[in-house]
Amino acid sequence: VVLFDVSKEIKNASLANIYTNDANRVDILKKIKSYYTNFFTDNRDKGIYLHGTFGTGKTYIISALLNELAKKDVKSTIVHVPELLRGLKESFSSDYRERFFTLKTTPILLLDDIGAEYLTAWGSDEVLERLLHYRMNENLPTFFTSNLTLEELENFHYTTNLTRCGMCTNRCLLTIHKFESGENFISG
Repeated sequence: VVLFDVSKEIKNASLANIYTNDANRVDILKKIKSYYTNFFTDNRDKGIYLHGTFGTGKTYIISALLNELAKKDVKSTIVHVPELLRGLKESFSSDYRERFFTLKTTPILLLDDIGAEYLTAWGSDEVLERLLHYRMNENLPTFFTSNLTLEELENFHYTTNLTRCGMCTNRCLLTIHKFESGENFISG
């Protein structure tokens, strides 16, 4: 299991150590076990989208599955999406193509915490869309964890405006992200 910008404890995640006394976990643990059982058959799913509130063990559960598959020599990569996008921007001049190729071609990919990033057109069109399109065409399993339901993620929209601050004579350029919820994120 290759880790990009995720906790090292994930490398040791184990199905045997998952807290199972929570009734909310029964269905997902059945799905995880079914995925594991069917992985080497034609009956396997293309992946799993696991959502829930912060700190509920989503990443740990999927990572435990990937660690079990690693025992059968199935390679996988786990990447924290917000850090992935930042890291790819920073690596344009060095290893961007190599990192992107690794993510595209890894036998199993976990995109951890999708929806937690401020997704620009570049992140959406040039990274995630190309990555997911390739993986779908090659029938490569992709897993997702998120704090958002799939419907919330699909409907997650915001607009970006650039404006000059008029509070002083510097007239600094501000980037304003306006979310449908009415919240604003201003940087500059």
